[in-house]
Amino acid sequence: MKKLKSRTISAIISVFILLASLTVMLLDIFVPWRFWTHPILNFLFCLFAGFGVLNFVLAIMKKSPAYFFLSALLICPASFYVTMQYIIWWVALVILVVTVMIFPVISIIVCGNKTEDIALNKSEDYKNYEQRKAEKEAEEAAKEPEPLPEIKSFK
Repeated sequence: MKKLKSRTISAIISVFILLASLTVMLLDIFVPWRFWTHPILNFLFCLFAGFGVLNFVLAIMKKSPAYFFLSALLICPASFYVTMQYIIWWVALVILVVTVMIFPVISIIVCGNKTEDIALNKSEDYKNYEQRKAEKEAEEAAKEPEPLPEIKSFK
């Protein structure tokens, strides 16, 4: 039930992000006030920033490196677009590189290095050959033997 509730909340937030992005784009098209460069780029900025923040929050809540990776893929272009509006391109590029470098550090701090533990077989779920063999033998010993089928004679 908790997983279903979490997915429902994420879906509702996603719909709000889409609606907010569409609203910003339509306002930028129909209102003579120009917000940054182009309405479609503003729409993409809102989408990337919104879903990037959503993935960042999910990454912290679930302690998932995959969500950190997704949030970095979404937040970095959004931050680059914003900095390009106000700063010289090469300074914006330096800020982008620093932002890209921050995400793995936060991921390792929050999540630990789970992939290394899995690769080195240090995970709690890892079982070596002897443990798996002992479990299989215990499972077979606990099983009741199947009864032999009855053979009916035709006499």
